[in-house]
Amino acid sequence: MQSATTRPNIDQAQQVCISCKAQKRRCNKALPRCSYCTRRNWSCKYHPSDEIRTSTLASEHVWDIVPVPNEIADIQSLDFPSMLFLDPNLLQHGQIEIPRPTPPVPAHVLQLLGDLNQVHITADKFFEFTHAWMPFISKKRFYDIHLKPSYQSRPDVVLLFLSLKLITTLPPTSPRNPRTSLYHAVKHYYLEVEGSSTFSIPVLQAGILLALYELGHAIYPAAYLSIGACARYAHALGINGSGTMVTTRVTTLVEVEERRRVWWVIVIIDRFVNIGCPGRPFATSRPTLDDLLPADDAEWDQGMVRTDDSSTLLSPMSTHMSKFSLLCQAARLLDQVLCYMSCDDGKDDDRWMQLERTLQSMLTVSMSRHEYALATFHTITETITANLVQKRCFVDRDPESTSPWGLYCVYRICASFLRDENEPESKAMMAKLKESFYTVDRRWNAAGVYLQLLEAREVMKG
Repeated sequence: MQSATTRPNIDQAQQVCISCKAQKRRCNKALPRCSYCTRRNWSCKYHPSDEIRTSTLASEHVWDIVPVPNEIADIQSLDFPSMLFLDPNLLQHGQIEIPRPTPPVPAHVLQLLGDLNQVHITADKFFEFTHAWMPFISKKRFYDIHLKPSYQSRPDVVLLFLSLKLITTLPPTSPRNPRTSLYHAVKHYYLEVEGSSTFSIPVLQAGILLALYELGHAIYPAAYLSIGACARYAHALGINGSGTMVTTRVTTLVEVEERRRVWWVIVIIDRFVNIGCPGRPFATSRPTLDDLLPADDAEWDQGMVRTDDSSTLLSPMSTHMSKFSLLCQAARLLDQVLCYMSCDDGKDDDRWMQLERTLQSMLTVSMSRHEYALATFHTITETITANLVQKRCFVDRDPESTSPWGLYCVYRICASFLRDENEPESKAMMAKLKESFYTVDRRWNAAGVYLQLLEAREVMKG
C-alpha cells in the first residue's frame, strides 16, 4: 500500500481519466492513455494538470519540469517583463529594483555544451570566422564577463553559448539536412528561456544567431519568423535604433556600441530575408540618415569606443569605414531598393522618378545600339571576374570564413548569364560560380538550394 508521502509513479496520472470517471470504471491511470481506453481505442483525456505531464512524456525530447509548491502556485508575483510592458515608467525612474529569478539550466543542455574548455574552443572559432563578417557580440565583454565557470547558473549565457556552437558547426553531409538535433535543441531551449523571466542582451544575441543559421541554411519560413521575433525582443529591451527607452542600465560606451550593433544586425537580416520577394513588411523601422553607424571594428574588439570618430548614414562613405559600417550602408540601400520595387501605387518622390527616367534612357540606348550593350555587358563581366574570382570575394575562399550575404547576388548573376549562355565568357563564369556553390555548400546549405534553383531555371529554359 502506498503511503501519503510516497512519490507517485512518473508514468501515472494523479487522477483517473475523464471517461472512466464519468462511467465509474476502474482506471489504472496510465499515461498517455489508460489500459481500458487503449483496448477499446477510445480517446483518453485526463485532468489538465495531468495532460501537461502526458504531452511532456509523449514528446521526442524530455525537458525538465520544475515543480511549484502548492502553497504559492496561485500567487501572481510582480516580475520584470510584466512591469516592462504594463508600466515601464517605473523602470525608467529607477526607484524599483525587481529581482529576476533564474530557473536552473537543465542537465542535458549543459551536456550539449560540454565543459568550459569546449565552450572556449567554440567561442574562439566563432570570433575567428563568423565574428569577422558579423561583429555584434563584444569580444572583450564576452571573454571578461560571460566565459567564466559561473555561466552554468545563467540560462541566458548558456543559451548564447549553445547558439555559438550551432552557428559554428558545419551541417551534416549524410543526410544533408541542417535541421539537426542540435538545431532543434537550441530552438527549444531558446523558446524556454525567452518565455521565462530572463530578459537580457545574450538572449537576443542568441536569437539573432539562430535566425542567421536558418538564413544561411535556407530554413524558411523559420528565418523570416525568427528575425521578426528578434525585432520585437529588441524593441522590448529598448533597442530600436533611436533608443527611445532604455530598460536596462548601460554604463559603458562598449555596451552602448554593442546594443547599436545588435540593432543593425537585425536590420540587415530583416532586409536580406525579404530580398527575393519585395513587398513583405519589415519587422524593423527604416534606418534614418541620423542613425549612427558602428564604430571601428578593431578598436571595439579591444574594448575601445571613441565618440569623436562616430559617423551617421549621412556621412560620406570612405575607405576608412569598417567593413561592418559599409555592410550597414548596403543594408540601407537594399532597404530603398526593396521599398521602391514593392511600390505599385505610383506615389513616390522625385528622386525615384528621376531614377526611373535614367534607367529608361539607359535601356533605350542599349536597345538601339547593340555594340554599346555588348560593351556594357563585357564591362560588367570583367568587373564580376575581378571581384568574385581574382580578388577571391567568393570563388576559392575558405568556406568557414564565407558569409551567406553574397549567395543571392551570385545566384542572380548566374541567372543573368543563363540568358546568354552561348557567350564564352558567360559559360566560363557560370562554370566557375557553380563550382564555388558546391564548395560553399559545405558551410551554408543555402548554396546548394541556389544550385537547385539554377537547375530549375535551366530546365524551364529548355
